[in-house]
Amino acid sequence: MQHSGIRWLVFVGLAAFVPLFYYLAVVGGLLPYGGILLIGLRHLTDSSFLLFSFVHLTVYGVLLYWLAGLIARALIKLAGNYVWAATAVVLVLLAGVGTMPIFGIAHGRIQWTSAYELYISDRLR
Repeated sequence: MQHSGIRWLVFVGLAAFVPLFYYLAVVGGLLPYGGILLIGLRHLTDSSFLLFSFVHLTVYGVLLYWLAGLIARALIKLAGNYVWAATAVVLVLLAGVGTMPIFGIAHGRIQWTSAYELYISDRLR
C-alpha cells in the first residue's frame, strides 16, 4: 500500500507541474499534463482537439505513471523510514518547477508563464 500511495502522489505532482510537449497542427508549446487534460475537456464537441489531446494524454499518462513508479521505488529504497518526508520533498520540488515561466502554447510567439498562471488563465481554450 505504501508504494501505490507514494506512486499516486508523485504521479499527481508530475501531472500538475512537468512540462510536456504539445502539438496540434500549427499550435504548439509546453504544457503540463493537467493543461492538456483541460484542453481536451473544453473541446469535447470538436473531434480533432479531442483526438489529439487524448492521444497526448494516453502516451504521456503511461510515461508519467511509469516514471512515478520508478521514483516511488527509489524513494522507498533510499529513504527507508523517512519515505513520506522524502515524498514531500519531491512534491515541493515539483511545485517549485511549477513556479518557473516555462509553460505556454500559441500559434507563433509564445508568452511563457508558470503552471499556476496557466491553470487560472484562459489560454487553454
